[in-house]
Amino acid sequence: MIDDPWSELTARCVRPFYGQLMGVNALEATPSVLAEVATFVDTVRADQVVHLLRSGWREQVVGAWLSVAHEYDESVILAVSNALETSQVGRTAPALLTALVALETPIAAASITRYYEADVANNWGAAGLARAAAARFPQSTIPKASAADTETFLALLVIANCLKPAADQAAATGDP
Repeated sequence: MIDDPWSELTARCVRPFYGQLMGVNALEATPSVLAEVATFVDTVRADQVVHLLRSGWREQVVGAWLSVAHEYDESVILAVSNALETSQVGRTAPALLTALVALETPIAAASITRYYEADVANNWGAAGLARAAAARFPQSTIPKASAADTETFLALLVIANCLKPAADQAAATGDP
């Protein structure tokens, strides 16, 4: 039995999935893995997601995917934005970029721009995906993404939208 709730959260949500969700690995994740992650989306509280996003890179990867269930929670949105802006590795940036766009937050464009500029300056490896994410915002001044980066980002966005809670999906489609 694990006494520390954060350790339990890490054991339950992070360790089994981070490798399959980091970078663009989510695109190769099996349907059963994504289904398991989806079960956590509905059960992990906003404060738990914030904790993950303020932790190490493995936790940030999973926290980014779980954040899509908390699109109206300012603490989650700010934690995703901060995690992206302080990210220095291609392992976390794809999930964080995807989460910011999926959360449809007003601060996303500015956060993506700051990340993009730092990525280009430091060659972290996710600038193309940042360009594709920025393209979702008409006011973006970031150069256009390649077709391959756009395709990859849109596929990640589909996964994020599929992970959103069932109620949000029904509202988005107009289904009861």
